[in-house]
Amino acid sequence: MIRNQREFLRFMKLLNDNDCLEHMVLIGSWAEYLYSELNILLNYESNIKTLDVDFLIKNLKKPIKPINIINLAKEEGFLIETDRLNGVTKIFDPDGLEIEFLIAKRGKGVENAMKTNLGVTAEALRHLELLSDHTIITPYLGMDIEIPMPEAFVIHKIVINSKRKEKTEKDQKVINEMFLHLDKTVFEDILKTLPKSDQKKVEEYMTLHIVPEKERRALIETAKERIKKQNK
Repeated sequence: MIRNQREFLRFMKLLNDNDCLEHMVLIGSWAEYLYSELNILLNYESNIKTLDVDFLIKNLKKPIKPINIINLAKEEGFLIETDRLNGVTKIFDPDGLEIEFLIAKRGKGVENAMKTNLGVTAEALRHLELLSDHTIITPYLGMDIEIPMPEAFVIHKIVINSKRKEKTEKDQKVINEMFLHLDKTVFEDILKTLPKSDQKKVEEYMTLHIVPEKERRALIETAKERIKKQNK
């Protein structure tokens, strides 16, 4: 296991041992890693190319008895940084692992950051409720880790894809590859829970990117079958 994976597990154990994990959803590329590592998506292979670890905090007022992740992390040798503009907390491993905390911005909320009962200030973003409302809890190395359902993970990436110009190509590659392994019924059921405007974004993306990719793969498989028959 490469070093950033070991440090990821070390931080996860820190959260688990101090009863923090139940208040968080692991999102981003490390959730994608677990889809592959735990065979949640059969035959899907994740290739982590980022040192960012993202946690979605489910409720800023929980746990009722506050826990201070910052102090716990400091005791384990992690480095702490506070964004000067919005106060958002970031935690670093000395070798570069960067841990960030997010929280869903709901309704007419204008806050860009929120203090939480976990002792960190989380960045507030739109659309994150899609990830927290559709989750699975999976056992991993003695820990129960909550992650988004892969179908919700992909839909979320599609919805925000147009707003992340610098990551569009990277996100599309992940979306298109993961889509082939999803439960399409679950995908459609989650899609129906979205506002019409977001459903339209997903449908447009599917038309432009997913359908052509599926057709291309289908043509390749057809060609392979034809070659097999010719060689018999």
